Amino acid sequence: MVMQEPVRERIGKLRVEIAQIREANRLYLQSGGKLPGTADHERRRERLQQIVDELATLIDWNKP
Repeated sequence: MVMQEPVRERIGKLRVEIAQIREANRLYLQSGGKLPGTADHERRRERLQQIVDELATLIDWNKP
């Protein structure tokens, strides 16, 4: 039980980051996906993959 709170806290922070990335992507797509936003868009995609990997690790940690 002691580790659950830090895990919940981390997941909460990841949710906030995902929301920020979604908004940045929405603005990027709204602009027609024009340069120079392409590099930033790629970095956001890579960060989302890192978040998915981290969430998978957190889920695996919680398995018996």
